[in-house]
Amino acid sequence: MPRLKPLDHPAGQSRALLDQVRTAMGSVPTLMRVLAHSPAALRGYLSLRDALTSATLPLRLREQIAIAVAATNDCNACLVSHHRYGRDAGLAVEEIANAQHATSADPTSAAALAFARILLDRRGHVSDAEMGAVRTAGFDNAAIVEIAAAVALNTFANLVNNLAHNPPDTTQLCMPRTE
Repeated sequence: MPRLKPLDHPAGQSRALLDQVRTAMGSVPTLMRVLAHSPAALRGYLSLRDALTSATLPLRLREQIAIAVAATNDCNACLVSHHRYGRDAGLAVEEIANAQHATSADPTSAAALAFARILLDRRGHVSDAEMGAVRTAGFDNAAIVEIAAAVALNTFANLVNNLAHNPPDTTQLCMPRTE
């Protein structure tokens, strides 16, 4: 049972934001209905989520990062959602399974996932060698910041879902599928 009940009929700013989500997605995911307790938190989440849709990181890689973060943070609700998002983004079952361990058969994706895991595990404290490794894999400063943003966005979603004890939401997902 959720500890933070998702709001079905919020008022004010949260209602307006959820109406926008409903228009864009067709329904409102549980995570966003929980975030609706705080219009500021919901607005912040939606702003970063929407901004990352125009990121230089490809959708497939953003989904691999989301899977790695959800697995690391033991967020089953997000893990279930991002398995589906990953499939929708074209990830094979093996790629999804590897992402849960922050690995990939593709060397470029593997470098990004390893870096995302280091960011998460060490809260941003990375060595010069680790920065060099992700740069050598082809990631410029913009992409490195976007990896950090994807880790932060998904960590926030994981924290809220774990705090709320949200069950997996099989009808909706934590991030948009658009490129």
